[in-house]
Parts: sequence; structure tokens; C-alpha cells
Amino acid sequence: MSKTNQMPSGLVNDTINVKLKLAALWAAVMFCYVYGDYIEVYVPGVMSNAMAVSANSEGLQAKFFAVAFLMSIPSLMVFLSLVLKPSVNRWLNIIVPALFVLLLIGLNLETTWIFYLYLTALEIILSLATIWFAWRWPKNDAS
Repeated sequence: MSKTNQMPSGLVNDTINVKLKLAALWAAVMFCYVYGDYIEVYVPGVMSNAMAVSANSEGLQAKFFAVAFLMSIPSLMVFLSLVLKPSVNRWLNIIVPALFVLLLIGLNLETTWIFYLYLTALEIILSLATIWFAWRWPKNDAS
């Protein structure tokens, strides 16, 4: 049964399932990652440095795979947040964003680009919100 709250304005405010909240947060943070990487291409020197790297350079494929793997996690978390059992889902949505927050802080300690700092702050806030909603996952009345 869905709960509804009657607002003073007469509008109904439906309660949103925690799984939908988590999936939406993962989608939002994923867009921030994509926008940050897209905008970064226009930072002076980034494209020229990328073009100077040989396709056969040592470790290039491993680096690309590592980035692809890392960035696939938020995409998978959108789906997993909707289909996993609550007990696994809750802990996964606490642990994974916590690791991403640590990674974001570690990777962005030296950046001075305002757009990147802004997106990093937003990504951290969204990740902390994910942890918050997962931590406060509603319990059954019987438990």
C-alpha cells in the first residue's frame, strides 16, 4: 500500500519507494560523471596529451578498462537498486557510494578547475544522500 500525505495546499505528496530514490540518485550521479568527463575534454592540454599517446603504449588498455569498469558501476547500481533484495540492496548502497566518495576525494585533491570541483562536490552530496536513504531503509512494522 502506498502512503500519501495531504499537503496544506491540497496537493497529494505520494511516498516514493526507497528503491526508486536510490536508482534516481545513481542516475543523477552517473550524469555528473559523464558531464565532468565530457567537459574535461575541453580543458587546455587534455586533448593534445591524449592525441600524443600511442595506441600501443604500455598499460593504455588496462587504464581504459579500469575507467570503463569504474564508470559502469553507477549504471549497474541503477538497475541493481531496483531488483536486489532489500538486505543486500541496503548494504550495497551504503558500501559502494562510500568507496566512490573516497575515490572522488583522492582523485580530485589537486584539481583547480571550478567545474570539476563543483561536479565533484555534487557527486559527493548525491553519494552521501544514497548512503543516507539506504541507511534509513524503512522497516516492516512487524520487526
